[in-house]
Amino acid sequence: MRFARSLGPHTGRQARAAPGAVALSLPFALAAVLSATARAQAPEVEVRAVSEYAAVRTGGAFRVAVRLAVPAGWHIGWINPGAGGLPTTIAWHLPAGVTGGTTDWPFPETDDAGGDVSHVYRGTVTLFSSFRADSGASGTLRLAADLSWGLCQAVCIPQRRSVSVAIPVTRGATPRTPEWTEAEAATRLLPMLERGAAVTATREDQGLRLAFTGLKAGPVTGSWVTFFPAEPRRPSVVAPVRRIANGVEITLPLAVLGDTSVRVLGVLVGAHRPGAPPPFRAIAVDAAVAR
Repeated sequence: MRFARSLGPHTGRQARAAPGAVALSLPFALAAVLSATARAQAPEVEVRAVSEYAAVRTGGAFRVAVRLAVPAGWHIGWINPGAGGLPTTIAWHLPAGVTGGTTDWPFPETDDAGGDVSHVYRGTVTLFSSFRADSGASGTLRLAADLSWGLCQAVCIPQRRSVSVAIPVTRGATPRTPEWTEAEAATRLLPMLERGAAVTATREDQGLRLAFTGLKAGPVTGSWVTFFPAEPRRPSVVAPVRRIANGVEITLPLAVLGDTSVRVLGVLVGAHRPGAPPPFRAIAVDAAVAR
């Protein structure tokens, strides 16, 4: 599912120290030392960009997969990291002759730390970004991406990496790269809404009702699902599934919505053991909220 992620502006202005700040600075200085030590000891997240094609046809669409290998015992945040951690972000820098850059994100898992539930990725995470080469594109296209995340265990360590890929332009047919076969297997983790299926969202006194109709494969009556809202810092919710005519429905607390939200965006995932596949493909939810 595609969501927009951007970093807010940062200013270089510093606040003037208030009287008594020296006494308060010691804990902050200690925290800074501990933070620097944690950064130095944190393992590396390996990042690699894989082009779909060995060369790009003029006027043709193509994808680039960005694979992040999260070290064992650690995790990084989803676009909405939940109660803790930092969101993972990606920002593409495109050359002339290339448009696009929208990214599809795999569904996350939950991490419960004493009741504080975060939305996380573990193991290998693959993001898929889509592009198109203009009809007048020529030469070699060089695409670069800046990524950021928080690598978390007992604490979360902010990290940044950059990756790039160079793809020649051709006017003839071009094969897929050998690395793409392995990367493409991860598309099964991308949320989607089946063709012909529909999601409706209704704000009611008791919560937000999501109704799913036309699903060939999806949650069954009596099962449990987790809804991950895309709205930053909104909590994930576990809910039971109820039967309705031609489909199923769930009711979520209004906390999954922003205060002024007119649409609900998120991902619905069936209950499953950590590391095991869910019982059905994660469902992308993007629906206007009716009253």
